Amino acid sequence: MDAGRRKDKSQHNAAADTSRRAERRARMRLRRSFEGEDVSFLNITAMMDMMTILLVFMLKSMASSNSNLTLSDELALPASGTSSKISEALSITITRNAVVVDGDPVVPVHKGVVDPTYRAGGGSGLVITPLYNHLKNRATMHKLLAARSGGTFEGELTIVADKTTPYRLITEVLYTAGEAEYSKYRLVVLEKER
Repeated sequence: MDAGRRKDKSQHNAAADTSRRAERRARMRLRRSFEGEDVSFLNITAMMDMMTILLVFMLKSMASSNSNLTLSDELALPASGTSSKISEALSITITRNAVVVDGDPVVPVHKGVVDPTYRAGGGSGLVITPLYNHLKNRATMHKLLAARSGGTFEGELTIVADKTTPYRLITEVLYTAGEAEYSKYRLVVLEKER
């Protein structure tokens, strides 16, 4: 009985050795075939370099282009023939329904007027209280960030207003921003086609 087991074991070991030798031979043939011929697959490193260059080019071209604004049914910009570059600044958008600071609605607007309860001094007041508080908080935060980074707080705004916005509302927004230490501003318009 022991002899039968030994014979089975030796046959099993011989079969395993044979399959290992066959695998080694196949690997050697595969290696030899690659050494003598050109490689016909993609070089990933070169492809990644190309994609990086394209990405940098795209980011650079987008950084030097005009500002992208999302226009809605509540916002139609006036047109102008001037063409100056827009730099990064805090954005205030005056739509037909609200005054929005960097995407956050701050105070509602109804028919081009902010409700007198939102203004300091009632109906004749120029300071819109919720807007002032929001901008003052932003100014404090931007001053702190500028101090930590070694820069200065510029107090710049970009005003985006609907073309039907009454001048009084624009004046109230600008006066409120000035009181909250945002004294430099730009009005955004659409460039007229020539």
